[in-house]
Amino acid sequence: MGTQKPGEWANSLISRFEEQLPYKTGAQNLHSRINEEQCKACLVQISHHRFSLVIAGLTKILQRVNELYQPTITTCVNRPQTETEKGYHDSLVIVLDTLEICLSSQPKDTAKYEEAMNVKILLREVCQFIDLRNETNVNNTLLRQLASKVLFALSLNFFNAVFNRISARLQELASSSEENPDYTDIELIQHVNVDILRLIRLLTESIQKFKLLRKSTHIVLVVSLEKAVWNWMDTYPQEFAEVQCRPNDELSKCCDTLFDILQDSFSDNKKSRVAMWPLQIMLLVLNPKVLEEIVNADSGAPCSPRHSKKKHFIDAVKRGLSPQNNSKQMTEAAVVTCVKLCKASTYLNIADSGNVTFVLVKSVINDLKSLLFNPSKPYARGAPCPGYSELDLLTDCFVSLFRIMPHSNDALKVCLNLNTHISYHYVIVNSLLRIIKQPRLPWWPQIELLYPRAAELRVMFTDTLNKATQGYIVHTPLRMISLSLKSKEVQSKFNKSEEMPVYRHLLLLLVKLIHADPMVMLSNPGRSGVEIQSSTTELINGLVSLVHNTGMGDIAQEAMDALLALHRPDRVHMWNPEAPLNTFWDISSQVLYNISQKLIQRQIGNYREVLRWLRDVLTCRNEFLVKHKEYANVGSHIPICKQAHIKLEVVFFMCLWSIDTEAVLVAMSRKLRRPCADTPLECLDDLFRALYESA
Repeated sequence: MGTQKPGEWANSLISRFEEQLPYKTGAQNLHSRINEEQCKACLVQISHHRFSLVIAGLTKILQRVNELYQPTITTCVNRPQTETEKGYHDSLVIVLDTLEICLSSQPKDTAKYEEAMNVKILLREVCQFIDLRNETNVNNTLLRQLASKVLFALSLNFFNAVFNRISARLQELASSSEENPDYTDIELIQHVNVDILRLIRLLTESIQKFKLLRKSTHIVLVVSLEKAVWNWMDTYPQEFAEVQCRPNDELSKCCDTLFDILQDSFSDNKKSRVAMWPLQIMLLVLNPKVLEEIVNADSGAPCSPRHSKKKHFIDAVKRGLSPQNNSKQMTEAAVVTCVKLCKASTYLNIADSGNVTFVLVKSVINDLKSLLFNPSKPYARGAPCPGYSELDLLTDCFVSLFRIMPHSNDALKVCLNLNTHISYHYVIVNSLLRIIKQPRLPWWPQIELLYPRAAELRVMFTDTLNKATQGYIVHTPLRMISLSLKSKEVQSKFNKSEEMPVYRHLLLLLVKLIHADPMVMLSNPGRSGVEIQSSTTELINGLVSLVHNTGMGDIAQEAMDALLALHRPDRVHMWNPEAPLNTFWDISSQVLYNISQKLIQRQIGNYREVLRWLRDVLTCRNEFLVKHKEYANVGSHIPICKQAHIKLEVVFFMCLWSIDTEAVLVAMSRKLRRPCADTPLECLDDLFRALYESA
């Protein structure tokens, strides 16, 4: 191998990578996953020096697997994948993920001609995944999300290739008379990496073609442009902040022109408002001088006649929120528009309270809260907005309110109340997950501000756990559940009937929340040590019950991740700060005992994953004990510790006798052998007796 040319060696590695994909090898085990990850890491490193070769090789693999996968795609939501289909799907996931990493790791502005040619081929292939329309199929949704990431990474260095494809399609649609044209290439706008210059370029192209397009194309283009604006703000927030301080003349001109085009084209079309108004408010936010003139006009300041359309627009939005408004369509359009306005204001430093956007937000925020967070009348839209569910809407509003007014409790109280509609419970959990996971701007408040509400979240977790495990069914005619909870993640979990396992999915989100930040449910300010230990025990026991619940599937895996997060040494101390060691030995031993007992009784199906998880839990336990080695045995002389140790040893011996090679290797691993050395002599008789009884 050492005498081969670098290109030959790289091609050999690409071939090896393909041979290790699930569509070639079948279902992956621990070692095949490790091999695949190592091979992927090598390809990423090689792509730094042989970018064109690696991208070309991965694109060919993607083509081959996709040709095999396409005939198996089904619109049936509930039918499980066959092993063959799963192999194709998992292989596509791995290849798309590898492509995204390779494209992201290439230095910006280093593209060469031959690389650009390969990228055109890749672009054509990836567009097929963007066009997977059946969002009720969770497998298609995952591929679409990964393809979006590939496009985002690809457009960083190869924006011209993507832009030319978008421009060409706009030109075709401008002269086309097709009844049902393909909009996939227009929707690429939603997935590209745009800085301010690229955004101006997209807006300019859209302005030139807009009046030549049909109304149906207008909707797709407007929705896509709005998404591009948000992508820009998320990726380059400093450019957005700069525009607010020193407006960009070229951007301002584009925003001004496009706003007027939209106003002239759709001012009399009430049905199109919900699609047009959100982009129009963003165009005004990006043009702060004009917005300031319009807002100040309410205080008697002069307003130029050429901005009268924009002034009428702002007035119409405010009327749409008013309780006196009788038009449901106008209310829906105004609600979506004002939520987007509030969200945009969070990208401005909260210290700059005099900014015109904040002034406008203050004028609508109370009416908005009254409409969206009214427990006696949960908000439900008459018609869904393209790509924007009610769950997205309410989550955006809650997160924005938290960032604008972090100490306001109005929406929080509604969402945490167990007696309010379950849609509000979804909103609070979804919002907390976003606050935790979304990359922060410096002025955004920290999640720690909400730690004092941990007790209420624990009550929600326990209540949801009980209802989900008892097969609790929600009977509701409200469209909030049947239509609006159709974000990509939620939608795939629901059946079409009114009786949907909404509590089960809420439980999954709650467990993900614990995994993301255990402190949102561990915090116990002002409580006694006994109360703290009791609440921690209830929380952890609830998660343990999910691990060995055979009907919980993906929730069981997430519960294992949450328990592992709770076992991190810095979190164990919070189980009961007044007596951390005593509480650790008591609760952690209960966890090991219960899981080991289920493994011994063969009541856990995914035992390989549980074994690996046990290994990781024991590693965390050892790290915690090493950290407190001077008094590590405090509280360890209780019956449950001895019982858990015995059960654990039985599990390991059973695994050593197993015909499953992977189980044997996990049981023999150094991390699992360590507890054996600490087994006291007095436990041996009990251990051998237990082994005999389990045989």
